[in-house]
Amino acid sequence: MNKVFRFDDVPPVQTKEGELKGYFWNGAYIFKGIQYANAKRFHMPERVEPWDGVKDATTYGPVCPILQKETPSAELLVPHRYWPSDENCLNLNVWSRTLDERAKKPVLVWFHGGGYTMGSAIEQEAYDGANMCKNGDVVLVTVNHRLNIFGCMDLSFLGKEYENSGSLILADLVAALEWVRDNISNFGGDPDNVTIFGQSGGGMKVTGLMQTPSADGLYHKAVVMSGVADGKLLPEPKKGVTCESLAKAMAKNIAGKSMFSIGKSDIKLLEKASVEDLIKAYNKVFMPIAIAKGNIAMSPTPNNYYLGEPLFTKSFTKYGEEIPLMVGSVFGEFSFSPNRVQ
Repeated sequence: MNKVFRFDDVPPVQTKEGELKGYFWNGAYIFKGIQYANAKRFHMPERVEPWDGVKDATTYGPVCPILQKETPSAELLVPHRYWPSDENCLNLNVWSRTLDERAKKPVLVWFHGGGYTMGSAIEQEAYDGANMCKNGDVVLVTVNHRLNIFGCMDLSFLGKEYENSGSLILADLVAALEWVRDNISNFGGDPDNVTIFGQSGGGMKVTGLMQTPSADGLYHKAVVMSGVADGKLLPEPKKGVTCESLAKAMAKNIAGKSMFSIGKSDIKLLEKASVEDLIKAYNKVFMPIAIAKGNIAMSPTPNNYYLGEPLFTKSFTKYGEEIPLMVGSVFGEFSFSPNRVQ
């Protein structure tokens, strides 16, 4: 009979970078806050350096900062978890019934909702992977990644160093899937049987990855739950339309200069500003740019890395066309308040 909780006798699990120590709870081995890459502002994810010893993996990692102050609401219907935030939020969580590398359990990788602007892998109690792990006999992975201006601000006009800054949200997810490929067998999973799935904004991340050639081969099936991007709720930036106007306006706000005297060196201030000052500048200047239909860093910008949503491009990549894809809808996608429940 399984003990309800174990820690001391749960063996460390070897990953490519080092050993991790999780715990066993009510039928599942659980590992939280595993850093799969590092985030440098406006740059592609960077590999985690190997470490000596055993790292603790019993606590959730930080979530991405959002652009509005979090205000609890609709808790009766959708209880939330509020957690410390940090822009270096590239971490994931794993639930598994076994740590036997020979088990080869199917792997499901979950992308949270909240569009491309908010949310986290632990935001809702329903995102806990224990029940799916046990009842579905799978290895369940949930992923935190960069959002909003931290994951979608296209500064490619500044040069090659920033060429993928507008699609970092998808680059982060590719890095997470690379971690799964390299390590999940030691958690009982099969790296050759990976399904990506997500609801709402998470569904858009699924189709976004299906339009990202760097993700080819890292997943083998896909499920979209109420997250088909059609451009009505969240317009996709046009290819080649960068965040230059937005960046200049934000730099002007931070530097206290006129628009006419803002140069590329001033825009670099966005890289050095505190998270609080960056968000404050964005919220002050983005509305006129949004009205003018500029790129306001709220969704990935199509480029050579990310090819654009399939409803806009009228096709998937060759790999995306070949894998099984299930598309469905949840019952109450926008039923956020009790008086809208039927």
